Amino acid sequence: MAGFFSSLFRRGGKTGFPRLKARYHIFRVMLSDNERSLAAIAEADRLLHENEAGTLAIVLEELCEAALELADGLNRLTGGGHRGIYPLLEDTRARLSDAQEKYSRAPRGMWIALAAVTPDMREQAGGKAQPLGGLIRAGVNVPDGFVILRRSCRAYLREAKLEERLGAILHEAADGGADLEALSKRAQAMILASEPAAEFLQELGNAWESLARGGPLSISVRSSASGEDGREHSFAGQYASVLGVNSKEALMRAFKEALASAFSPRAMAYRLKAGLGRQSVDMAVLCQRMVDAKTAGVLFTMDPMAANDRMLLTAVPGLGELAVSGRAPADVYHPSRLPEGDEDGQMPREIAVKTLRVVPAGGGGVRLETVDEAEGGKPLLTFEQVEELRLTALRIEALAGCVQDIEWSMDKDGVLWILQARPAHLARTRIAGCESGGNALLDGGTGASPGKAAGEVVVVRVSEDMAVAAKVQAPVVLVLRQPLAGGAAFPPNLAGIVTDMGSPLDEMACLARENAIPMVTGLSLATTTLTPGQWVLADGDRGAVFTADARLWQGAPRPKRLTVSAGAAGAAEIIRSLVMGPDESLRGLIFSIHEKALAAHFETGQAVCGQNIPSARSLKNGSGPPLFIIDLGGALAPGSALLCEPLAVFWDALSGPEAAVDAYALATRDSFTLHARTNSCALMVDAACGEASAWENSIHTRFTGEDQKVALVEETLRGGGFAVNRQARTVSADFMRGTRDRALQQLEKLGCSLRAILFPTPS
Repeated sequence: MAGFFSSLFRRGGKTGFPRLKARYHIFRVMLSDNERSLAAIAEADRLLHENEAGTLAIVLEELCEAALELADGLNRLTGGGHRGIYPLLEDTRARLSDAQEKYSRAPRGMWIALAAVTPDMREQAGGKAQPLGGLIRAGVNVPDGFVILRRSCRAYLREAKLEERLGAILHEAADGGADLEALSKRAQAMILASEPAAEFLQELGNAWESLARGGPLSISVRSSASGEDGREHSFAGQYASVLGVNSKEALMRAFKEALASAFSPRAMAYRLKAGLGRQSVDMAVLCQRMVDAKTAGVLFTMDPMAANDRMLLTAVPGLGELAVSGRAPADVYHPSRLPEGDEDGQMPREIAVKTLRVVPAGGGGVRLETVDEAEGGKPLLTFEQVEELRLTALRIEALAGCVQDIEWSMDKDGVLWILQARPAHLARTRIAGCESGGNALLDGGTGASPGKAAGEVVVVRVSEDMAVAAKVQAPVVLVLRQPLAGGAAFPPNLAGIVTDMGSPLDEMACLARENAIPMVTGLSLATTTLTPGQWVLADGDRGAVFTADARLWQGAPRPKRLTVSAGAAGAAEIIRSLVMGPDESLRGLIFSIHEKALAAHFETGQAVCGQNIPSARSLKNGSGPPLFIIDLGGALAPGSALLCEPLAVFWDALSGPEAAVDAYALATRDSFTLHARTNSCALMVDAACGEASAWENSIHTRFTGEDQKVALVEETLRGGGFAVNRQARTVSADFMRGTRDRALQQLEKLGCSLRAILFPTPS
């Protein structure tokens, strides 16, 4: 490669400079392709967990294309020096195609246990079920159940030859002046008259038996559409809920009623108003055990008619249907939103005279009955029960990040159950200190596993610290310098994970996703910023850490482990091995290409220096060494002032009077590649640091030298928020996906650390 550049510039600067710019551009495109491929690998891992064959095929195709583009880029950089990568890629792609075909033919689960629904399954499990799955793992009491997935509902309509006919009805309804009543009757009649295939009926029976476990069972059957109960649209009251379903045959009827409710006149009108009229139905169906309720109701975590420091809680006797519909008198409570709450007797409340309640009917379904006059005027909830509801609601709100509309039920033993939690559609929904849109303790990290979790910080610096975590009674958020391998290390009370360094593709991130444990990587300063015993909320969706109020969380239940549903396991493991396994996987090939590209960039050496190159300057930083800069666009101003801030920050930190270093850099306004040699050591730093998305800001460095200095550089980089790889006397490291300010801080730290190692001050 160095010989190539020597011959290039012997032909003259005017010819060589454009070609040098072209190769620099190739390298930057390769870095972007590398990021794209890593994101595709993480997405493929997620989809394998979700057993989603259709979307997985698209992601794997994207991954293979990105790997091929990386191979093309490397061969363009090296003049065809690595053509042997193409057969390896082709072989891996062919084996992946075979495994994918088997995977797509493997039987797919029609339903999934509610406890197995993860934060990233909203599309398939729907807006009611997805939040409940997270609450189960947070230790909240949620009735056990299962979800008939969206793909299964669509498959049912397709096999019944109804999908296209219903789609036509939706299109007709979206046209102005359509008769929604008539269209609704047609659509609902088709669904209610449909007959299930034997396989579907068998799977529905299996789901019933998984919940009944050989005993009597009564369940609720409710819609759980992906567009339902979201921040934009609630669809509140638009879809059917069937209560008291007590047989497999009744479940089949209730399932069809839930599907048909998507075509009620009210639901169709709501979809049109929300701009969703022509979109296909995105229905899943949620089935849960009925609670033998003594009382039930609704809780808004912020009272719409009061100041921000109060909630609104309603309670009715029996099942909560009357509280939702508002068709009967209900007790009303106004508990405090403040973590410390009210004193007994100070909470505002209005106790109604209750006259009606909904109770289960003996043969299935529900019935209305009269409340005894002597009982009707008594409060339904004690102060202690309101306090339990209040604290549970505040925790749910903190995990959701917004004001919540919660349906709850309390059984005849006094056990509280959460039936539904969704964003409350109020005019005022921003709450200082309670939503994860506020000020973060740490931000700019990468979400390696989605979801949010609160817990007590345990900082892990040595392996013995894991034993400390296992002894903590409260939920725990582990804070580590770098990820640990092996799921056995997870303490039983683990709620979340935060690391200084790492990536969404390391082993710990994969295990976190498998167990639905929120994880944030690449926060750099977590182990020095967060203190043992501190209460925090780890946000794996945003890649941040927030303060959590200990008064709210100290009494929280322990988190529960994910219940994993079986899928097409054998074929999935083959695909996972080919995509991210240790040997001959796409991840391994992509890593190898990345390393070879860095080496090719590094090996240009000083062959470009001293040539007659346009827009090249030799700049001197005080009494420090000169830096030869090749301006590839916007790096130098007239008069040789350096405009590339990332390069200026790094060079100021690295250089000084004692720094005997020969260096040159290729630079633009927001990026640079620097090569330096000193004391038999060689260094390459490539950085992009602009105002664009944090995904485009990155630092890549490669250091080669004597063993002692390489060991010091490796230790420094590992502790500084970089993902590090060492082979013999070479260490390479990456910092990816940071804000501009964060990337500049990392460059300054990197320069200062290298200066201290390469040019130690005499003691």
